Amino acid sequence: MSETETFVGEKLEKQEDRNFFQIDFLKAIMIFLVIFDHTIPWSIKDGLGVSLWERISIPVFLVIMGFNWGYSYKRRGQTSLIQLYSWSYWKRKFWRFIFPYLVLYLISTIIGLILYDFDFEAMFITQTWDPEGTYNRFQFLHLIIGIIPFYGPGIWFLPVIFSAIIILPLLYKGFSGKFIWAAITLISCFLLEILIQLYIFTNIGGPPFPTWEAYYDFQLIYMFFVTNVLFMISAVALGMWFSRNPNIFAKQNLFMFILFPLSLIYLINYQFYDFRFEFIRGDYNLFVFPYSAFLFLITLKILPKKSDNLTAKGITVIGKSTYHILLTQIFYLGIAKYLYGNHYCASILGISTGDPIACFRHLIINWIICVPAGIFWWYLESLIIKLVKSRKSKRN
Repeated sequence: MSETETFVGEKLEKQEDRNFFQIDFLKAIMIFLVIFDHTIPWSIKDGLGVSLWERISIPVFLVIMGFNWGYSYKRRGQTSLIQLYSWSYWKRKFWRFIFPYLVLYLISTIIGLILYDFDFEAMFITQTWDPEGTYNRFQFLHLIIGIIPFYGPGIWFLPVIFSAIIILPLLYKGFSGKFIWAAITLISCFLLEILIQLYIFTNIGGPPFPTWEAYYDFQLIYMFFVTNVLFMISAVALGMWFSRNPNIFAKQNLFMFILFPLSLIYLINYQFYDFRFEFIRGDYNLFVFPYSAFLFLITLKILPKKSDNLTAKGITVIGKSTYHILLTQIFYLGIAKYLYGNHYCASILGISTGDPIACFRHLIINWIICVPAGIFWWYLESLIIKLVKSRKSKRN
């Protein structure tokens, strides 16, 4: 049986040993924070310093995305573009990401049309309009990048994943070579993200907007950037860099001890003193990502790679089903938005305003519903796929 290097505390491991408990732990925590972010309103979150702990969920997921992609290719020994874009790659990504998305798209659209008396335009516009009635986040043109007609919070991250499926194999090509080429690739990703931000700043603009039409034009183009993995490519690149050696004290990772405090200082000023770089758009950018990437490295260092106790097994199940939990909460909170006009401080049982205790009560309800439902969906889908593959192999 072949063996391969891993760099996670042990020098060698069996090739089948591909799971990291540390990563499942991080993913489990982050999906709870995602639901937190979409349930607790900013009027409450603003006073909780969320940039330093709750808003790290998307950056951590991006780092994990890069790490998992890089580690998967490394484990398979794939380096050529033909191998990186193999038919088996497309099949894996289809069943992992596209198929569940299509299920959500079909079910949510059918239910949405029923709720809106089969008026597609009314459904899409009403769902994507913000609760205060001041702006429409998405337009119909955004449907082509993967936005679901029956909107739910977090839906913007799905096109990020789809674009990653196309781009990340090519990105790994740069990380799979010698150290110098991997370093050049990492630096290039940071520079690319800066260039994209500068392009948006100089050619698309930003607030304040003189007219509604100006805002509409900005939002139409801006969302095409935000929903592309290139807009946040430095986070993914850091994860892919760590897949070469995720030891926080490895020589190749010592630069993180410089980037981390700089990122922390930025986040403190961003959160508590309203500091903003004029040319930077969005909460997730290259000044934020090193903080989350450093937390990723710390987690891999202090937690065991394997843990077989009952609690760890439960965490692992949640970690492996985070994508389905995300899809579940998109649909679930989309229903809440239809019922109450807002997904903040709401659950399927009702909505509250201005009462923090009630908001956290709804949050617990949302956790209790979305997490088990997402796990059940993941388990059922996995079981069906295994049965189909088993029958196909028997025929062959």
